[in-house]
Amino acid sequence: MIRGIVFDCFGVLTADLWHEFLDSLPANIDKSAISNVHREYGAGRISKQQCHDSIKRISGTEFTEMEDITGHSIKKNTALLRYIKDLSKTYSIGLLSNVGNNWIREDFLTSEEQSLFKAMVLSFEVGHNKPEPIMYTTICERLGLQPTEVLYIDDMAAYCSAAESLGMKAVRYINYEQCQRDIESSIKD
Repeated sequence: MIRGIVFDCFGVLTADLWHEFLDSLPANIDKSAISNVHREYGAGRISKQQCHDSIKRISGTEFTEMEDITGHSIKKNTALLRYIKDLSKTYSIGLLSNVGNNWIREDFLTSEEQSLFKAMVLSFEVGHNKPEPIMYTTICERLGLQPTEVLYIDDMAAYCSAAESLGMKAVRYINYEQCQRDIESSIKD
């Protein structure tokens, strides 16, 4: 029985600028090396400046982190946040994200929106990234639930697969309408 639902941030609650950036790079750029650098930043092992300098050195292009973009250009998934508000009346809600700093709490979600989430696990705070199992087990522990009681929502198939390998159910986010349908189907089982 599902008792908790955990949402990713980037690509679910907001746009995924990181993957848009990677997709925009020419084929001859080592995207794997760039991704490894960004994962180190996300886990809090290198500074934002070190990350930016390395990405620029490898790609010849600068990447602007979400937290460096000013207000109006960041699109929240307001329909999903309204749905999460409804879900929070029945389910324990969590947020699990690869992020290099506290931007989600400090700049992205309002205090009212943050109150919808019983627990948040941010990669820079635990020193690990999805799809490492510790990320998923930590959010389950903070929600006080077993993995088999949790539904995980992410736009990345690999992260959904990692959650499923631990016993969680998962829904891959494509768009709001599809996600809501899949959540409703998953929580009825």
